[in-house]
Parts: sequence; C-alpha cells; structure tokens
Amino acid sequence: MPSPKESVVWNSFRGTADVVRLSRSSRRRLRRTQTYLCGAQSKSREEEKNGDVDKSISKTGMDESVGLSPNEGEANALKRSIQLTKDDFLGMEIVGQFNLGFILARCRNNHLWILDQHACDEIFNFERLCKTTVIHEQKLIAPLPLELSFSEEHTILENIKVFEQNGFRFSYNRENPPRHRLALTALPHSGTGRDGKKAVQFGKEDVGALCSLLGAYGNISSVYEGGGAGYGTGADGSGMHGNNAVRRIVAQSRSGVGSGSIVGSNRSSIVRLPKAIAMFASRACRSSIMVGTALSHKEMEDVVRKMYDVDEPWNCPHGRPTMRHVRGLLDCLLEDSCTALEHVAGPSLAVMSQDFET
Repeated sequence: MPSPKESVVWNSFRGTADVVRLSRSSRRRLRRTQTYLCGAQSKSREEEKNGDVDKSISKTGMDESVGLSPNEGEANALKRSIQLTKDDFLGMEIVGQFNLGFILARCRNNHLWILDQHACDEIFNFERLCKTTVIHEQKLIAPLPLELSFSEEHTILENIKVFEQNGFRFSYNRENPPRHRLALTALPHSGTGRDGKKAVQFGKEDVGALCSLLGAYGNISSVYEGGGAGYGTGADGSGMHGNNAVRRIVAQSRSGVGSGSIVGSNRSSIVRLPKAIAMFASRACRSSIMVGTALSHKEMEDVVRKMYDVDEPWNCPHGRPTMRHVRGLLDCLLEDSCTALEHVAGPSLAVMSQDFET
C-alpha cells in the first residue's frame, strides 16, 4: 500500500471515466474504418460487375500493359484495373522487409506491392548520374583536326553546349574550307581507374556518335546497335554485344522517343553517349543498396519516397522491374476490422449502448 503522502500515477488514463471515453473513441474509430472498407469493397465489386477487366498500371499519366500474374485461387476471377502513379509513392505505408532484398508496402488504394530495394535505389542513382555528372575534360597538347561531313559540322555548331556537357571542346577556324573548320582541343575523361571506377576511353570517333544522336543522320537507333569504334556499349564503354541499359534505349528510340535525349523524353535533359550510359548504369549498380542488406523502417521509407523523384521508376537501367503487385488487401483489412470490432464490443455491451445514446 502506498503511503498517504504518495500520489498514484496512472500510466495511460486518470480514472474510470477516461477508460470509458477511450473505449468509446476506439469503437467509433473502428466503425468508421469498417464503413470506409465496406464502401470501398462495394465499389470494387461494382466495377468488376460492370466488366472492368483492364490490367494496367497508370504511370505518370499513361497506361502501360504489364504482366500482373493472378493470385492463386483467383485465376478465373475478373481482374479490375490497378492504378499506380508516382504520387502514390509519397503515401505508401511500409509493411516491412522480405528476405533482406524486398520492401513490402501498401498504397492508398489498399494494394500490397513488393519493391526490389536494389533496383529502386539503382534507377534513382542512375538518373541522378545522368542528370548531374559533369564529365571531365582532358586538354590536348595540340588541336586535333577533324574531317567531318557537312551535316556533322553543322550539328556540332548548332549544339556546341551539348558537346561541352559531354566533355568535348573545339576550336573553329573560319579560314579553312568547309568540313575542316573544327578541331578538337579537349576530349572527355572519366578518370584513371585508381578510385575503383573503371576508366572509359573516349576519342574523336565519339564526336560522330554524338552527332548521330543529335540527328545528323536521322537515325538515332543505329548508334546504339554498334558498328565501329566509338560505339562500344559494355560496362566500361567497350564490348561487342552491347549493354542492357543501352539496348533498352534502342527500344525506346524505336517506340517514338525523340532524339533530344538518349535516356528518355523526361529522364535526362543532356544527350549522353552510349559509352557514358553504360558507364553510369554500371556505377549506379555498384553504388546501390545490395540484396542482403537489412534496412530500418526509415531507410525503407526513404527508398520508396525517392521513387517519386525518378522520371521512369518502373524498371532499373538494365530492365529489371523495380516493383510488382502482390494482391489487394481490402478483403483482409475488412475481415480484421470486423474481428477487432467484435472483440472490443463483446465484453462491454453496456458501454457500447452508451455510444449510440451519445
């Protein structure tokens, strides 16, 4: 027994009145949740009844067909449209980490998504490198004369800033005849490789490659498919068979992506060489969160929130999907809500009846 001078301190409530008040508040909250879930379930069933069987994900204003495999036991059920926009990343609720490689998150429409932590971090780092990396210049001892076509020379003069952003510098001599007025004074330089990053060699042949990207020949995809020096697309910018990140750009260019950016219409405002794309993809992969890394709740939340700032967050640079739809959680949440309401309301019907009176 406490002494008369000692006061009793309640941890979570101050008396019986507080217990009753909190109980009423809890029941009201559970009823509101149940009402919301019932309404959402009715709307969902109405959409299925009306024949909305489109399986698509809304991605930043456009619908793209994706391979959403049906859940077990639902193979013959109608699949309604599942929409996910970049705005949903800001409101996703983190459920937890699975197998030290995937993040489980619930979107505002009560769907469960599984996100590849490595692919999500990789595409964010890749786009950041494409947008912000300034390739170093290596000045030449003497200007290197160039023999260009009329189209190439005109393209360089019209897009001189793009070439400078990629590390090229030129001198211009108006007295020389056409096609011979430009000379290289500096070439791109990616480093020596001593910092652990593999060095990529650039040469004057890359000038022609960049001219092709800017429309000098009217065929952007031919640059990515290879064909001579300067068109290597391996992890270090070399290689005969290409790099997945560069091959994906070939598909984008063929599907109507303009030549203003080889990384996509929104992904980068700077035209990049295939060598640079392969280099950025390789460096982004190596610097990203690896599978097997345990993440805290805050770290998982940061990975998901960063996807909002990515222009194309649906695949990593090499084509690996960043996320997949698992299942709808509406039925499970409604069942849990009903169970919780029954559990809370069962033992105290007298208090529950007072809720209706108030």
